[in-house]
Amino acid sequence: MHKDEYKKIIGDKPWQEMEDYFDGLPVADVTEITQLDIDTEEWIQFTLDNFDLAQQKWESPKDHYSEYSNKWATVNNQLGRNEHNTFELNYGMNGDSNEKLKTLLGDKNIETLKADPDSILMRFIVKMPGHGIAWHLDDAGSYKKKFPKADTSKLKRLWFPVQDWKDGHAFQISKTVITNWRAGQVYQIPFGLGHASSNFGYTPQYTVSFTGVIND
Repeated sequence: MHKDEYKKIIGDKPWQEMEDYFDGLPVADVTEITQLDIDTEEWIQFTLDNFDLAQQKWESPKDHYSEYSNKWATVNNQLGRNEHNTFELNYGMNGDSNEKLKTLLGDKNIETLKADPDSILMRFIVKMPGHGIAWHLDDAGSYKKKFPKADTSKLKRLWFPVQDWKDGHAFQISKTVITNWRAGQVYQIPFGLGHASSNFGYTPQYTVSFTGVIND
């Protein structure tokens, strides 16, 4: 980076619109909502057995993003987020990977979540050291692409790790940063609120974003 590039960034403050937007949102009460029964080694083996079904993704504008999300992704790119620090393996959209993930999760865990099995979209995400998912919000774009006729009135987005916490792993929802987790701890990510994750450790990070109709 040249000094003039840095000076322009500091002067332009391209993040200001994002900061103002997120600071204006309500703060979520982030607490563990349930505990799943997870066999970590089975989930890691899944990534090996189904490697060719993974999307290889990084921070960039995408067709299913909202206008805001694509605008902010462009800003993130300008600030240095790219394939070298936001890369992930992402299972759940390609082929039959979503059905395989539901089988791996198991009927008992799905019952624990009070989820309608036919409504579930799972995104199993692997982040290598030095990578993270930038601060953003979701509008169920991938879900609507996978389930275009779904009734989204009872839809919820959940998050859980499938591996006990490792040094340098972090996940933030609203103003709460989550660390020291156990495999299978479940948290809700309210739609429209900011969240992000980072692996600044030295081991791969394995987490699941779960979207489905929850029958409370």
